[in-house]
Amino acid sequence: MKKLLAALLVIALLAALAACGGNEAGKTESKDISAADSGPAGQSEPGSEPESAPESEPEESKPEESKPEESEPEESEPEVSEPEVSEPEESSRDDGAQEPPAFIANFISTGTVDTKVNAESANSVRLTGVDEDPSFGAVVLYTYKYGTVYDLEDFAVATFEYTQDKFGYVLTSFAEPGTVSDADIPADGFIVAAHKTQEAVVNKLKAIPGDTTVFPHGVQPCRDIGFTAKKDNGGIDIDGVIAAGEWDAYKIEDVDATNPHWSYAQFEAGNYYATAAYYCAYDDNYVYLCVDVSSPYHYCPVRQDNANGMWQYECIQVKMLSQSPGSEYVLEHFDHVADGTANKEGVVRAYGFAVNDDGETCYYENAITKEFTGLCKCTRDDGAQRTVYEVAIPWAEYGITPQPGFTFGLTFSINSTNADDVSKGVWKNITLRNGGGVIGRNDWSKIPEVTLG
Repeated sequence: MKKLLAALLVIALLAALAACGGNEAGKTESKDISAADSGPAGQSEPGSEPESAPESEPEESKPEESKPEESEPEESEPEVSEPEVSEPEESSRDDGAQEPPAFIANFISTGTVDTKVNAESANSVRLTGVDEDPSFGAVVLYTYKYGTVYDLEDFAVATFEYTQDKFGYVLTSFAEPGTVSDADIPADGFIVAAHKTQEAVVNKLKAIPGDTTVFPHGVQPCRDIGFTAKKDNGGIDIDGVIAAGEWDAYKIEDVDATNPHWSYAQFEAGNYYATAAYYCAYDDNYVYLCVDVSSPYHYCPVRQDNANGMWQYECIQVKMLSQSPGSEYVLEHFDHVADGTANKEGVVRAYGFAVNDDGETCYYENAITKEFTGLCKCTRDDGAQRTVYEVAIPWAEYGITPQPGFTFGLTFSINSTNADDVSKGVWKNITLRNGGGVIGRNDWSKIPEVTLG
């Protein structure tokens, strides 16, 4: 029996060994088929499994696939952030400003100043600053307030001076970049310095004809345009008549073609027939203005119901600012055509005063209330060829309690368009230089600063 069991055990063991050998053969065939399907590398050397395995085995390829997965965010993030990173690096090189500063609202223009000209016009030059230190890529206008300008080796420098013949600023000299290192501001004028990288600006400045007037927008280059107003002692009577001694203590100046503050640019050269004297005072209730005009002509066919049209004829137009023309607010909102903020918010108000052909006083106020709450009387004496405008503007319209030292803005134009001019479509207005804040673009920076004495 034992022999029989031993024989059966041997037979079972032989059968198990035969089965194991068959499975190993099947495994080898599977590898060969897989290598053949993998492509030319598996076909080139069918018997060299160790060489082909690194290319086809997933264990080798996983690290290669996982590297892109880990590195893709690292590669893609720099691609997105490169502009953000590189800009500060470029702007911080050497002088810290490799890119030019941004242009501002201020600019200069050549020729006639009208409501259509702007910073983008072909006859305009944009600015990046006013009275600021020279810097890379800058275009800066300098006034007497800055003093001598240094470090201009990389700048073109254009010098503009006021001429009474033109009643405006003209180009008197131009220096190419690299030819000057410093510049003094002219006694009555300004300079514009343009960095050499601003080639278009440099060429524009260089090409300005010497006989063409230049208008600086949003800046007042004139030194002594402002004045002090004295407090009235109670002797002013708004009746259109200048009584003896009534205004003597309050005279500001005479208006004629020899006064460098005033412009007769709209008149025929040499025929400056209208002149004037003006006076200003104040008390606790009013700002007082008197304009005494001498002219052989007077034409004003308006009535109170259409007084807004008096600007076409003979009258005075008045603008008043509730704060200094040099204040941050006014210099930000200086251009009425491009930015009506100061007018809408009541910081500046416009008035007109006239005596019509029937001897009646007419007036208007272009402001929030549309109503003039002050006093006015205008008279015309044809025999004496004299027109008197007397006006009292209430502080209450601006919410101001006047105190000595307080500064505000007050300006006016003398409109002298007579009947013959109207028929020809010609306007003749006497203004403070560069419009005085009344005519043209109504540039509030040109309004004189008045200090209460």
